[in-house]
Amino acid sequence: MSQVAAKKRLRISNERVRVTAHFHEQGSVLKGDAEGFCDGFEVEILIDTEEQPDEILTLIRLARQMCFTEKALAGSTTVKVVQKVNGLVIEM
Repeated sequence: MSQVAAKKRLRISNERVRVTAHFHEQGSVLKGDAEGFCDGFEVEILIDTEEQPDEILTLIRLARQMCFTEKALAGSTTVKVVQKVNGLVIEM
């Protein structure tokens, strides 16, 4: 957020982002069918500023559009996993 604010020459201070994640598990580790699930995230953006509200809303929209983490969490990123045991690649 602060990088976008600097580029737009907007003055913000005391910027904070609170993220709450919601997860659950189901199945059994002992049975081998355990799974973990992410049920979602809640994000609260807190900014102190004397800038106009419409400028800050534009700032937040742009910062979210540029956020690598939010894009990855939204599912637009491929995850590649390689398993190595004792230095050897193990195929699943």
